[in-house]
Amino acid sequence: MLERQRKETILRLVDLHKFTSVHEVVEATGASESTIRRHFIELENEKQLLRVRGGVQRHSDAVSEEGISNVSSFDLRTTINKEKKRRIAKEAVSFLKDGETIFIDGGTTTFQMVEFLSSFTLTVVTNSFAVASHLLRHSKCTIILPEGIVDPESQLIMSNLTPDPYQNYAAAKAFMGIQGISETSLTNSAPLIIQSERAMIAHAQELIILADDSKFGHVGSMTLCSVDKASRIITTKEADPELTAKLSDTGIRIIKV
Repeated sequence: MLERQRKETILRLVDLHKFTSVHEVVEATGASESTIRRHFIELENEKQLLRVRGGVQRHSDAVSEEGISNVSSFDLRTTINKEKKRRIAKEAVSFLKDGETIFIDGGTTTFQMVEFLSSFTLTVVTNSFAVASHLLRHSKCTIILPEGIVDPESQLIMSNLTPDPYQNYAAAKAFMGIQGISETSLTNSAPLIIQSERAMIAHAQELIILADDSKFGHVGSMTLCSVDKASRIITTKEADPELTAKLSDTGIRIIKV
């Protein structure tokens, strides 16, 4: 990878995560730690980034004097279990083929997919303004958004104008995060989100769930669908072995990363 490409990767990771570490950039580029640290210094000297303990961030993302960062709840949630979410997302992208039409449901785990989509040529239909915004700037994908109002906290496009905003699309795969997974059900919370997700599922050939280990055994306030609607569940190695074994016995492919 050329120096210019490494620096572009650093900037893309910072745009994606607000902060990126030396380890993350080394993993993404294959370069040495000393090379990445040198790039951090150069980008800081160019006033593009600010070096902080362990990595770099944008100047505008610095924490205020009161110690409170001016970020949305979505941005804050992306930092929770970030490495687990990145592993899950990277595995999810491995199932894609150029030319496919896919659904990406909004969420902090599915959002991590965008980092790995830069080389793909896909049609991406998404209810996530965050996903759409990043892919428009950093990929060759065609982006389609449903009509609605962008919620600034979740960066989801919310609409109660139609019960099926995806009726004109046919997707090979739907990638979806989830609040809870039990032996029988996939659960979530907000009614408008449930409505949008059910429409996605109805118009996709395959449903792939992205969920870290904390979602297993947890139950949200509303049932999205029966768990056997999912063909694959991509999770982490720490996921409940008893529950994942039972789900695997039903024919769902459980992938632990």
